[in-house]
Amino acid sequence: MANQHAEQFGKQKGVTLASCFDTVPGRAAEFAQRHGVARVAANLADLLDQVDAVTIVTPDRFHHEGSLEVLRAGKHLLCEKPLTVTLAEAKAVAKLAKRASQAGQIGMVNFSYRRSAALQKAIQLAGSGALGDLRHAHGFYLQSWIATPIWGHWTNEGWLWRMSTKAGSGGVLGDVGCHLLDLMTSVTGEVAEVRCALGNFPKIGQDKKAYTKWKGQPLDANDTAIIELRFARGGLGVLHTSRWATGHANHLRLEVHGTEGALMFDLDRSYDALDTCLGKDAAAAKWKTEQLKPAPSIYERFVRAIKTAEPDQPDLLRGAQIQAYLDACERSAVSGRWEKVLKWL
Repeated sequence: MANQHAEQFGKQKGVTLASCFDTVPGRAAEFAQRHGVARVAANLADLLDQVDAVTIVTPDRFHHEGSLEVLRAGKHLLCEKPLTVTLAEAKAVAKLAKRASQAGQIGMVNFSYRRSAALQKAIQLAGSGALGDLRHAHGFYLQSWIATPIWGHWTNEGWLWRMSTKAGSGGVLGDVGCHLLDLMTSVTGEVAEVRCALGNFPKIGQDKKAYTKWKGQPLDANDTAIIELRFARGGLGVLHTSRWATGHANHLRLEVHGTEGALMFDLDRSYDALDTCLGKDAAAAKWKTEQLKPAPSIYERFVRAIKTAEPDQPDLLRGAQIQAYLDACERSAVSGRWEKVLKWL
């Protein structure tokens, strides 16, 4: 993802890749050479002296402290998702982000699928009341990189940390479940309660043996999640995500149904195609597809927000709200009951 950030920001007019930092010696220097970054910082404080804006692209457990340092330094911030690994950490970032926003700092979280024009139109339609009262919503985010070596074997360094809570991973729930929750609730509105089941299965090695540890590190992060939702405005929903979904590389789909109509988008098909069943078409269960103009990426929106001094979504407070949903999911997975979403600010 750090490569993705550098490539995307490097394409934008008026943006200079001024500095980078990594805790692993030598890695930042190689990264800087690859992407034409002007300097390699000795530490985070050194980096903050050299830049106007920072992107945090680290394993999840480092997001919290890094975000606080960037905000305290008065710099604009784009943080990778999820914002933090606990609700307490998210609340601390949100509190500081609110003050920073009032001082003109831009803070955003990289829910990258907001670049979908279909999603943006879906938000507008639902907000206009075109669907009527919300009744049902469902969606999935399916990957297969544990089941198959579609992106390389799961023992590769880039994937291995995502299987370990010790390494700071929130599992598939925190990694991609946060995307599902952001996309769904940006259309449906807030969630009041959740019920969640989490699964973790032995990983199959290249030798066809089953592993629950790798080189002494427990592979204990959840890799499958099923989430039931009770929306604040009424209606029920269900989301599910897994890294064992053979046949699906990176497949995300959502449907929302109301008393007056429905909408659906499938990002495996297109980021810019929205299917709707509205008005007279609803009585005949007839769907229409609208092809939309592509929406700007999160990287373009972040730069635009800085240049115009106009905050954009998803901001850091939105990141904290999604962390409150993840927190409720985690509590429910332990209790086996519906759990209320706690205050996040």
